[in-house]
Amino acid sequence: MTRPRYLLGADPEAHLEEVLRRLSAQPAWQPFDERVLAFVRRFSQRLLTAPEIRRFPELAALGHWFRGAQLRDLSVRYVPQAEDHLLLGRGLAFHLAPSNVDSVFMYSWLLSLLAGNVNLVRVSQQPSEGQDFLIEMLRSTLDEDVGDAVRERFVLLTYAHDEQLTRQISQACMLRVVWGGDATVQAIRAIALRPTAVEVCFPDRFSACAMQAQAVRDASDESLDQLAADFYNDAFWFAQQACSSPRLVAWIGTDEAAEAAAARFWPALGRVLARRQLQDSEAACMARLAARFEFAAAGLARPAEGAMPAAVLPTRLRLESMLDAEARALHCGHGLFLEVRLPQLAELAAHLSDKEQTLAVHGFSRQALLELVQALPARSLDRLCPVGQALAFAPTWDGVDLISAFSRKLLLPPPCHN
Repeated sequence: MTRPRYLLGADPEAHLEEVLRRLSAQPAWQPFDERVLAFVRRFSQRLLTAPEIRRFPELAALGHWFRGAQLRDLSVRYVPQAEDHLLLGRGLAFHLAPSNVDSVFMYSWLLSLLAGNVNLVRVSQQPSEGQDFLIEMLRSTLDEDVGDAVRERFVLLTYAHDEQLTRQISQACMLRVVWGGDATVQAIRAIALRPTAVEVCFPDRFSACAMQAQAVRDASDESLDQLAADFYNDAFWFAQQACSSPRLVAWIGTDEAAEAAAARFWPALGRVLARRQLQDSEAACMARLAARFEFAAAGLARPAEGAMPAAVLPTRLRLESMLDAEARALHCGHGLFLEVRLPQLAELAAHLSDKEQTLAVHGFSRQALLELVQALPARSLDRLCPVGQALAFAPTWDGVDLISAFSRKLLLPPPCHN
C-alpha cells in the first residue's frame, strides 16, 4: 500500500490511521456555523485580491461565488426555522476530485464544510498551476485567526490510485463524494462504505447548446460579439473538458436561417479566439484530427459547411445521425463541436439521454423551453441556462441539492408549553 502525500491539514509523516481517527473525532456542526462562514468569507477575499488571480478566471469565479453576500443568501435558504428538526453535518466527508477541473474540489469541500462536515479531499497527482495557487491561498487563510476553528476539520492529500487506501478512508467516512468519469465512479462504487454512510456521485456528462437561428441571424454586431464571447467562456475555460461545457450545437429554425446564423456566429467566435490568444497544443490539435477521422469512419458526422481544417479552432462536424453513445465517446473536447439543425427546439429531446447535463440556450421563449422539457426522456438534462452561464456553479448540481445531500435532518420532540 502506498503512503498518501499530505498537502494541507496533516503532518507529512502522519499515518493515515491517526489522521482518520483525529478527523472522525471532530463533531458535526450545524450548517452555516459562524466559524465556517468567517473562514470561507476570508478565503474568498484573499482569492479575489491576490494579484495572480488574473491568470485564473475560473478561480475568480470561485471566489466570487463564495463571497459574503452569497453566503448570507445560502444561510437564509438552508438554515431551518422549524422547531421539529435540526440540520447537522453528516460527519467525515471523503471527496475524490477530478483531474480535469481544478476548482471542483473547492466547491465540493467548501459546501461540505458549510454543511457542517469534517472533510478529507483527495486531489489528482497531475500537476496544475491552478491547484498550486488554490492550495497556497488555503494555507495562508488557515494561518490567520479565522483558520483556528476549521484547521482540524480538513485534510487535503493525494495518492496514486490505490484501492486499499481508498477502502480504508471509505470505511471511516460518513459521506463519500465522487467526481470523475464513468470508469472512476464504477471503480469507487465497488469499494464498500460503512452501512450508515451515504454516497453522491458525479460521473461523465455531456452538454449542449441550442440557439434560435433567426435570433442569431438578426442580432446586431455588438450582440453577436457578446454571444460569441459568452460561448467562449462556456466552452474553452477548461478546454471543453468540463461536464457542463457544450459539445453539441443545435441550430433551431429553417435550414436557411440556420445556415445564415452559423455563417455569422462561427467567424464571431473566431475573432474572440484571436483576441484571447488561446494556446492550442499539438496534442489537442491531433485529438481533434483523430476524432474527425473516427466520426467520418463511423458514418456519424462530416465537416460542416464552411468549417476550417481540424488544425484551426473551432473544429465543426455536422451530425449525420442521432447523437448516441458512440458519438459521445468519440468526442475529444479541445474545441470540437458537433452541429445539428432542427425545425423546433422540442425535437432536440430525441438526441438527449441521461448523459446530458446542461443545455445552454439563446433566443427562445419560455414556452419553447417548457415544450422541450416536457418531451425529454427520463433523467435527461439537469439544467437549462443562458449561453455564458454553463460553467456557473450552483448548490444544486446534476440535479442534487448539495447542502441537503451533505447534511442530515435530526428530528426533535415538540416543544413543551407550560
